Amino acid sequence: MNEQKVVNLLGFASRMRKIIFGKDNIREYIRNPKRRKKFIIIASDVGESIKEDTIKRCQSHKVPYVLLSNYTKEQLGRALGKDEISVVGVLDENIVNGIKEVVNVGGDSIV
Repeated sequence: MNEQKVVNLLGFASRMRKIIFGKDNIREYIRNPKRRKKFIIIASDVGESIKEDTIKRCQSHKVPYVLLSNYTKEQLGRALGKDEISVVGVLDENIVNGIKEVVNVGGDSIV
């Protein structure tokens, strides 16, 4: 998987204001049955409890996710114009499709 391409697509989504972050927002995003296409990206150095909680929720609601290995919270946040972001969701369906395509090409997907 080309993480740089994934982060570039996230940066584009951020400029369009089509990303979501924050514990409560992410939980609502994962649970929301009205949103058909979802994707969660998790930073490499996120806390163990946050990582486990997010992954369990994604698995129970069948939301695809990817755990970045080369991007810390600070680097991910910087790429999105924020301070630090542990977990981010994508609101734009076209960008979700683009990220899924990049992740699937790399073979590292948990989609």
